[in-house]
Amino acid sequence: MDTTTSRSGSKKKRRNELTHFLRSRRAALAPADVGMGSAGGRIRAGLRREEVAVLAGVSASWYAWLEQGRPINVSDGILDAISRALRLTERERVHLYRLADANPPLPAPRADPPDTGVLQRVVDAQASGPACVIDRYWDVLAANEQAARLLHLGQDGNENFLIGLFTGSHGRQYVDLPQVARQMTARFRLQTSYLAGDPRYEQIADRLSADSARFAELWGRHEVEEFMPTTVELNRPDRDSVPFTLHTIDVDEASSVRLLMYLPPGAPSSQPVWR
Repeated sequence: MDTTTSRSGSKKKRRNELTHFLRSRRAALAPADVGMGSAGGRIRAGLRREEVAVLAGVSASWYAWLEQGRPINVSDGILDAISRALRLTERERVHLYRLADANPPLPAPRADPPDTGVLQRVVDAQASGPACVIDRYWDVLAANEQAARLLHLGQDGNENFLIGLFTGSHGRQYVDLPQVARQMTARFRLQTSYLAGDPRYEQIADRLSADSARFAELWGRHEVEEFMPTTVELNRPDRDSVPFTLHTIDVDEASSVRLLMYLPPGAPSSQPVWR
């Protein structure tokens, strides 16, 4: 099977899943749930297509085409309107975006902040190398002893991973800083694209552009890159540098909280590298 055929089959499967997803969410709601009067003579439980269309502010025929999985263009605004009409949860809204072949938004931040005590226990359990947890703005929420000692992370209170990389002592710990700086800037750029209007992202980018010529140049490239395992080389006090593989794991996807682990090649997970 060639790539074109495979991609076509994948899109068809997503459209079928979109059909079943919208029908199931519509069937789970009664008119009273959305403030509508309940007319008699309903054959099936749940909202009718026409009622969802009214709630979302779209035409009944257009919504029918969407639910039937027809290949039509759909905007983020309409997807959000349908999400509100169907009373979708945040995770269901992201799922709808993906099924509609649209760029899924980052989940909205939770009202309650992550439990930093739990996050600290998570990073302390990573004994092979430095480990830290960052939030959606790359603020360091927790760091283990090796990350504090080797990467100078988590020592200055509300430290930001990216700001420390470009303007603090954190960045000086990388032998291959130009490569790491480029990769991290591209990953930060991709993350900001999901919430382009968030003023905190703009504040971080503006501050770094003013304080770091290196960041300003990289930011101006508009490169984007997904989080993926990356080889980095770290300086060690009075010793030769050593390579690590930097892995990223989503700890809490709803809040975009990530665990960063620096794993040395072949090191037993229970034995610390730094003594």
